[in-house]
Amino acid sequence: MPRPRIVKETRRPVEEREPPRESTLKPHEWLSEESLTTYNEVVDSGGIFDIYLSSVAERKIKAHAVNEAPNRLEVMGFMLGEVRRWKGRTYSLVRDIVTTHLKSSSSKVRFDPEAFPNLFHGLDDSGFDYILVGWYHSHPGHTCFLSRTDLETQRSIFDQPFHSALVIDPITRDIKTFKLSETGYEEVAFAVYEPEAGSKGKTTRTRKLKVKPSSV
Repeated sequence: MPRPRIVKETRRPVEEREPPRESTLKPHEWLSEESLTTYNEVVDSGGIFDIYLSSVAERKIKAHAVNEAPNRLEVMGFMLGEVRRWKGRTYSLVRDIVTTHLKSSSSKVRFDPEAFPNLFHGLDDSGFDYILVGWYHSHPGHTCFLSRTDLETQRSIFDQPFHSALVIDPITRDIKTFKLSETGYEEVAFAVYEPEAGSKGKTTRTRKLKVKPSSV
């Protein structure tokens, strides 16, 4: 089937909303010593993380990567969520992920073109009015970084300030999140949060593929 093309987008304002409470946060169990130090510095200073990854999305990403780890196959998918601002700082909230059948090897991955309808169904079934806040993929046995191809993907598709790339290595048990920078890309801090009661319900949506905030 032909490659999908986005022909229209809906922009909406960034919501002014406090990030998840500290009591709901935890560091990912696969953070490196350096990444864990950065995590603790943000918590100790009462700062705001660049990315808040729901435990729901975290479990799905890790399970997806671990499931294909024995075959050394890369995995990938979209991260769905919201862009918010608090006290002058913009952050992303990853509520869920979506993926589909892939064509992958130990060093590259892409969506199977024949599986795009399944991907779109997954987007439509997300249950909330989402923004594509980034993407995730795995580097089985290669550690976490953005390759030249990854960086090209980030620049061409996920080039907004709120966009991030999550890279996970299920072999070495490492995980990092990155954003574009003037010199290429840089690691940014993230926290895993546990959704509070009443925050998981589905809502009615009227959107066709992708929305972006009007300003960040």
